[in-house]
Amino acid sequence: MSNRITHLKAAHYFSVASQVLSYTKAAKQLHVSQAAVSQQIRLLEDYLGVPLFYRLGREMRLTSQGQVLSEHLAKAFTHVEQGLESVKLEPFEGTLQVSGLQSFVSLWLMPKLWRFSHLHQSINIKLFSSDEREDIHSGKIDIIIDNVINSQDNIAQNLILSSEIIPVCAPELAKNIRFEYPTDLLKCWLIQVDTPIYRWETWFEEQQISPLRSKKRLWAEVNSWYMGISAVKAGHGVFLCPRFMVQEELEQGILIQAFPTALSNRINFYVNFAKNSPRKARIDAFVDWLREESGGQNSNEITPKPHQPLPWP
Repeated sequence: MSNRITHLKAAHYFSVASQVLSYTKAAKQLHVSQAAVSQQIRLLEDYLGVPLFYRLGREMRLTSQGQVLSEHLAKAFTHVEQGLESVKLEPFEGTLQVSGLQSFVSLWLMPKLWRFSHLHQSINIKLFSSDEREDIHSGKIDIIIDNVINSQDNIAQNLILSSEIIPVCAPELAKNIRFEYPTDLLKCWLIQVDTPIYRWETWFEEQQISPLRSKKRLWAEVNSWYMGISAVKAGHGVFLCPRFMVQEELEQGILIQAFPTALSNRINFYVNFAKNSPRKARIDAFVDWLREESGGQNSNEITPKPHQPLPWP
């Protein structure tokens, strides 16, 4: 330990005594004896080479040097106290900052969030949507929800939702084309996200249909699930999409599954948080709620129809 902080205890005792101008009152606040306070302040004065207190009659006063030191230490210990408060375990009630991928937040989390707020009215959720991952240790975000596996030792990661990727479209389009075989999807525009494992080429290869040779069938590539879902709701083609993001639309008949077969690759969403977060109680409540909301989704198995393994046109 350097000489600059060897007298931290003495400085603390002096700071308290300088506020109350009494060794007896300072000792009571510090839960030590008056002799202990007197000894520490004497050690500090010996180290500094100047007196910090003087007596005027029966009253104790600060010397000019003592006044300067008292002002500096008051600021310093206030800063220390604020630092300690900022990292200690917080109570259950308070703010929780949650960040997630834009499509996940917009299409799944936000419509359900009122239920969490109803269950836990003492927790205020601040919700952010971004496709750029935040540093969870920066203090700006408590929870991150994304679809990337995290292997950092100091971050806890829990799987909260796993979904199959299915082809969806508007009912009017399906009625006009009458999808029976995978090759029937070639009669309309195809929409996909810009992620290799969730593309149409992969889906058709899994149906034993030769790879895409005509780019004319690939009408659009979007950078978010939200954009693709908006397109098919408007009747523009067929989109490979996570089932859970359009579950309500499927149940209401706004969209339909164009063909029973899903991609072999599922999409998984994980909740991430710092293991040593001071907001652990709030985080646990939110993670438990996420599990309840996502429980049992997309568990039904669908038997695909036989198809004709025709080549691409």
